[in-house]
Amino acid sequence: MSITTLALTAELPELGESLSWSQLEAWAVAMREEVPAAALAAALEDLQDRLIDQVCGPKWLPVRDLPAPFGCPGCGVMSDFARKGKRTRPRRFDTAAGIVRVQLANVGCRACGRVFAPLLLMLDLSGKRRTDRLMVELAELASQMSFARAGAVAASFGMPASAGRAHSAVADLAPMLDGIGQPQAPGTPTGADVVILDGTGMRAGPRRLGVNGNLALGLTGRSGPRRRRRATTVLLGLTLAQPWSAMAEQLRALRPPVVVVVDGEPAITTLAESVWPDVPIQRCWWHLPRALRWALYADKAPSPWANAKRAELVDLLHRVARERLTHAQALAAYDAFAATVRTEGHHAAGELLTGARDQVFTCLRPDVRARLAHLGGPELGSGVLERVMRELNARTDIGGSRWSVDGLRDLITVQLARMTNHPAWITLQQSLRPPNAIDFKIDVAKFNAS
Repeated sequence: MSITTLALTAELPELGESLSWSQLEAWAVAMREEVPAAALAAALEDLQDRLIDQVCGPKWLPVRDLPAPFGCPGCGVMSDFARKGKRTRPRRFDTAAGIVRVQLANVGCRACGRVFAPLLLMLDLSGKRRTDRLMVELAELASQMSFARAGAVAASFGMPASAGRAHSAVADLAPMLDGIGQPQAPGTPTGADVVILDGTGMRAGPRRLGVNGNLALGLTGRSGPRRRRRATTVLLGLTLAQPWSAMAEQLRALRPPVVVVVDGEPAITTLAESVWPDVPIQRCWWHLPRALRWALYADKAPSPWANAKRAELVDLLHRVARERLTHAQALAAYDAFAATVRTEGHHAAGELLTGARDQVFTCLRPDVRARLAHLGGPELGSGVLERVMRELNARTDIGGSRWSVDGLRDLITVQLARMTNHPAWITLQQSLRPPNAIDFKIDVAKFNAS
């Protein structure tokens, strides 16, 4: 194991009135921005010099036919290289540690005459100016805040960043997450016991109302204390600027769930029934009273009466859960409530309640409850997915800005992969953020030694 020694010199004033803690902290912050990149550059040049000595022999006593740990990019031979000097212009790399400038050394292949820099070949940096780790760091920040803010935050930690670089990082990273929305990709989730389907509108494209972002989220577990339960989810489907029917191919590749949770939109319900005809559907308990209020508005019902009916339905659903009514008891109470709406002649509201009847209390069926007991019980609504969509909207709906469809797709791909810990995201993180295996020591006693 080779050892690289780095020297750091600092001129510190004496302790007194002219030296404050803020000055010392500012000095340390300035070092944080420059020292890591300088240390990486020094280490690279030291490793490069040792590599050249290994494959070409001493500087003034070259040795022929020495083996090399790399092959010539021209002819592929792995021996007999000659020194060709160093490039006068340092090579710049934008890294997560800062801007690194290295003066590359060239070697020449005696077999074909090709001249190249072995350091780039050994570290797989040929043609690269920005490292993949910096791309992931910038894209992860950009998925949580605006591009300008992401660039400013990264720059405050010494990274070469700007709004444009954060934007480019998202565009470059999204194609690498090829498992998102592609069920045939290796390592992608194969399904979940509870699948929640819902969509949200996003400002993108030329249309005034934007485009639809449709999501399929799987609930695989719950953890945490009783009043602070956290859901474990997987991303099962994603479409943007497409109808719900476009997600059918993604869902058919999954194993059938125990139950599907929908908000009542006809297109979503039709999709669930066509893909999994034997899987029961649960109507969201939050969306149903809201839909009733809109149906009563369409029926031109008096506003105070409509609000009272919505509150009555909410109370009915709460009473069903609180008193643990059976499936038959809950349906009887529901039918009694629906009858009070129909007797007033409200056609749209009556049709809504009739259409939702077979789906609103699926969660009370004994077979469904038994199969979902390991999750703590069946899901009553789409709240888990609603929280995800609120985070998507919080990131994308900024100051009335309008996205291109491709740019929005790249952003939400990165954001959803990060939020749900998608296998494609985990694999990328493990490959680009490995734990440090290089030992180092900071000797304070020799900090300013000559």
